[in-house]
This record gives sequence, C-alpha cells and structure tokens, in this order.
Amino acid sequence: MGTRSKWIAAAAALAAGLAVQFATVAPAQASVLTYDFTIDGCSSGCGATDYGTITVTDRAGNAGVDVSLTLISSAGLWSTGALDNQQLIFNLASVSGLTITGLPTGWSSSTGSFTPKGGFGTFDVALSCGSTCGKSAGVYKTFPLTFSITTASVHTSSFLIGTGSTNNAYFVADISNRVGSKTYTGRIGATLHHHVVPEPATLALLGAGLAGMGAMRRRKKAKAAA
Repeated sequence: MGTRSKWIAAAAALAAGLAVQFATVAPAQASVLTYDFTIDGCSSGCGATDYGTITVTDRAGNAGVDVSLTLISSAGLWSTGALDNQQLIFNLASVSGLTITGLPTGWSSSTGSFTPKGGFGTFDVALSCGSTCGKSAGVYKTFPLTFSITTASVHTSSFLIGTGSTNNAYFVADISNRVGSKTYTGRIGATLHHHVVPEPATLALLGAGLAGMGAMRRRKKAKAAA
C-alpha cells in the first residue's frame, strides 16, 4: 500500500473510532418541522392569506419536542366555540401518557376526539386558554406561544401523520383578526411547509478525523525537512 493510501486508511479508521467513541454521548441534532397557517376556514374569510407559523423541534436526549406558535400582529388566539372551546388542536402518532409543560397560566391540555367545523378532520390533542382569552379577556397576543411535549416517545416524526383532513391541515387554531375597523373570527389550518433533518454527526466526525490526519502529515513533513 502506498504512503497516500496508508494516510487515507488511517484517517478513515480514526474517524470511525471517533464515531464509535462519541455516538453514545453526543446529543442528536434536532429535526425541525415548520407549518404555515394558510388555510382559511372562517365562514366569510379571516382577512389575510398567511396567518403565522408553528415550529416543532426535537429536544435533546430524546426528551420530546418544543413547539412555538407565532401569528401575524393583527391576529390572536380567540374563543369563538368553533373548536369546541379549544384554541389549538393537532394530531400525534400516539397520545398515551402525554405530558405537556410550559403553557401560559390559565391554559390546559386535553386528549380526545375534536372535530372542528369546516372540514378540517378529527384531531386528538387540544389546548385551551380557559378564561384567559375570548370576548371577556380580549385577544391573546403574547406571541410566540410556546410549550413542550416532554413525553420521550414523541418526536417531530410523531406529527408527520395523516390528518383525515380534506385540506391537509396538521394544526387548527381559533383566532380573531382585526383588519382596520373590521374583526374576523374563525378557524385557520396549518400545512407542513418545511422539514429539516441535519446530517448525521458521524459525517462531521469523519471530517474532523481527516483534518487531524492531514495536520499530522504536515508536521511529519516539516520535521523531515528540518
């Protein structure tokens, strides 16, 4: 085997060794889902074409997901009764032992069967703002609305399931949107916009191994020339 081939083989062996050594301790990089609220389910329209986004990110150490909802500045979550007095509903692959944390004061979560008006389908997880939003409290506008699902079995892939919805909505929200002097209320749906899965950490380790072996080779050449 030539000198160059030996260096390449050694670099590959070092990178493989590093991958084995760190695979059990290096945290997995997060997969990220982004959904856009572009489905207008209000009976007379909700006054816009794009109402905001929902981002779902895997937590480190297989500890569930973090969820963040942001709406346009003129809109907020509302309580019209269109979602059976829920403000946000969605589906998961499994809801057994579901734990949701980090919701604002007064909010609650529940599981069951939720079928909003407007042909969005049936969903099994719901969030409610209780008496903290709606006509008596005003529009909830403190965005982003963030919370975590800390059930270990829940990952971003848990959200990539069929909804049974004719318009392919993965999330449905009950909102109020004020445009000028007019206020629109009703349901909006979010469709999947983007799914990012980072490259495996082993590729980065391989690059680090090759760089390290290259540096060792340069130092050996420098010593031989001295």
